[in-house]
Amino acid sequence: MAQVRYAICGRPVGHSLSPLLFGLVISNLEKFGKNIEFRMKNASLNLVDTSVIEEALGWGYAGYTPHTPQWNYTGASFGKFRTETLVKRALESASNIEDADHRLLSSFESELESQKAQSRSFLHQAKSNHLPTQSLENEVWLNLTSPLKHQLSSEAVSSIDASMELQAVNALRWDGKGWWCAGVDGFGVVSVAQYHGVQVENGALLGVIGGGGAARSTVDAWLEVGGTVRLYPGKRVLELPFNFESDESDRPLDFAVDFDGDERQKPLFESCSLRLNPRYQSVDGDIESGITSLLTSPLDGRWMLVAQHLEAWRRLWAPQYDAYLPSIGLLLTQLVHAENVLRTYA
Repeated sequence: MAQVRYAICGRPVGHSLSPLLFGLVISNLEKFGKNIEFRMKNASLNLVDTSVIEEALGWGYAGYTPHTPQWNYTGASFGKFRTETLVKRALESASNIEDADHRLLSSFESELESQKAQSRSFLHQAKSNHLPTQSLENEVWLNLTSPLKHQLSSEAVSSIDASMELQAVNALRWDGKGWWCAGVDGFGVVSVAQYHGVQVENGALLGVIGGGGAARSTVDAWLEVGGTVRLYPGKRVLELPFNFESDESDRPLDFAVDFDGDERQKPLFESCSLRLNPRYQSVDGDIESGITSLLTSPLDGRWMLVAQHLEAWRRLWAPQYDAYLPSIGLLLTQLVHAENVLRTYA
């Protein structure tokens, strides 16, 4: 059996839903029973409140942080009885959901399967990067959020992609001997777009506002898959470690992401029917309200959160289980149900 300590690191982190997603993915994988060699024992969920990457890595080594923040959804920190109990209830309830809500299903499943068949297998990529492809006895898996994504630059960490060069690292893995890292924000955005029928690989045009790590990761991934990009002025210039030409034509956008969240820039994207807001807000009301909030435009940040979390599993943490991971739609549906359980005890 594998034992994994998981944490989301950054400042602030009290609003993060990533620990809940981590638990949901484990619950989904364990449903396969003896069909796959997957068992987690004592997997722990944590928040590491820090603005310094060394403290995040230090937690990975020692499992200690001087300040344990409260989790917004329980009003207590991880490790406390209230949070542990409520998370257990939320995961058990959500895991009973076997099918995605029909409104969150992709209408492009055949295209998604075709894209997956054409891509290199994640297991093959993992072996090429010398990643462990089995459940080890003790591991540490981290997600990084602001302001840590641009801070990691160390020869002691092996990158499986260009995330360190892009200053866009948001996933780390300690396998008991060394650190590995990846940047999966961008491929999360690509997955969301493809889930909604955008043919990125055929040159689809992405509009981007923003210059931070997530924006850099998104532009890089979009270009790698075969799309084209148009940059719009934002709070800071988007800089990449390679040259590329921003689309300056009058061609309409196929997908748009505003990483700055600047209301003054909204008119730039209004003509684009598929837009993504990378941020997510708390949802009031019942399960129906939660589902409805995911159907509006721009798409709620939970779409990107769920998609990039799945990318971390298949690219870095457990590529051997790619075929068994839940779909974006199912994981979103379960997340809505889990959040609803937590709200009833707020």
